[in-house]
Amino acid sequence: MQDLALKIRLAVLWLFVAVTMSVNTTLYLVVPGVIDEIRAGEVGGMQAGHGLLLVMAVMYYWVPLVMAVLSLTLKDKVNRWASVILGVFYVGFVFFELVMNVTTVAYPYVMLMDSSAIVVAALIAWYAYKWKVANATS
Repeated sequence: MQDLALKIRLAVLWLFVAVTMSVNTTLYLVVPGVIDEIRAGEVGGMQAGHGLLLVMAVMYYWVPLVMAVLSLTLKDKVNRWASVILGVFYVGFVFFELVMNVTTVAYPYVMLMDSSAIVVAALIAWYAYKWKVANATS
């Protein structure tokens, strides 16, 4: 029963990361001038081609959403290590994004959303790392 509660906790935390990334993107679209940049084919000073959009879709949404599902369905050992590795990766990924955003635009919502995602990704890695997985069929 304790493992199920932890799996649910991890799934909810992964959903939090996905929602935070969604909110960040949505709020970015409201910033004056951003829609004009997107129409011109740029996102944050980068060319908004299919490659960039695919990377954004995978990193911002797909991985956290898939991890939410996998947190409930993977065997315990695999779940634990996937959550540790991807949780640590997301701490670094979002921290890098935060540093890049703060040095260029410094919108308060970016700092709030990215800081929240970093804390939650760290919690994912921490909870998964501390998880005592039974050796039997896990």
